[in-house]
Formats: sequence, C-alpha cells, structure tokens
Amino acid sequence: MKYKLLIALIVFINSSFYAQEISKIEFHHSNSLITFSSIDITFEPIKNNTKEKIKIRVKKGRENEYYSEISKTKFFKIYNACMKIKNDTVAVKNNLVDGSATNITLYDKSGTKTNYYAEGLTKESRDNRFQKDFWYVTKLIIKVAGLKMEDLTGYKY
Repeated sequence: MKYKLLIALIVFINSSFYAQEISKIEFHHSNSLITFSSIDITFEPIKNNTKEKIKIRVKKGRENEYYSEISKTKFFKIYNACMKIKNDTVAVKNNLVDGSATNITLYDKSGTKTNYYAEGLTKESRDNRFQKDFWYVTKLIIKVAGLKMEDLTGYKY
C-alpha cells in the first residue's frame, strides 16, 4: 500500500511539473515610425530531440529569416531571467512619442501565455530598478540570437 501511494505521488508531482514547463518563448521588438524595423525571435524545443536542443527562428526586418539551435541550459537561463521580471508592463520614465516597443511572451505546455512588455529601452535601462530585469532578458535573447543590442531600433547607447 505504501508503494502504491508513493508511486501515485511521484506521478502526480511529475505530471504537474510537466504541465507548467515552458514550451515556447517569443520576442518581438519594433518601432512604429520605422517600417520594416521589427525583430522577431522564437525559441521552441525540437520535437523528437535526443540532444534536447532548442530551435531559434530569427527574423530581422526585411532580411531572410534564419534558424539556429541552442542548448536547453541556455533556454532555461532565459526563462529563469524572465521569471525575475516584477511587472508585466515595465514602467517608462520619459515620455516617448512612438518609441520602440519590446514584447516577450512565454507559453507553457497547457497553452497559458505570460506577456512582458516595455517601451523605450536604452543603455540606462540596465541600471533602472523598474527596467533592469527586462533589459537583462532582452540582452540574453539578443545575444543568443547572434544580434547586438544596437540592432534594436530605437535602442540608444
């Protein structure tokens, strides 16, 4: 009887953990004043993948999209950094007229979405207590995708 209860508990814990596992991360950055200025990056696990790699799709403006792969460790580093973002919308101190906007969306296995949004990221955002966590996640995503922060339209250095 003890073994049946233990097995049932393990199955329950394992299934509830699996249900909350992140299945996809999407990153979108654009500036409404500059056409074809968007950057779209998608992270998605490769199906039937024995090496546990994550596929990255990168589309920058009018350029052709390209694909690459990263380890699951890097993927979870990005995910864990996302979990440190305090608010779903990051406060912007200065008034911007049609400035740049950045959106990060997390999807879990059950289809639940979590959105994070910020406007007007700059180099000073890394030291701003309201924006630093979002800025750090953005930097991780951009670096893993093979881009530079300066590739973000409206990013002031």
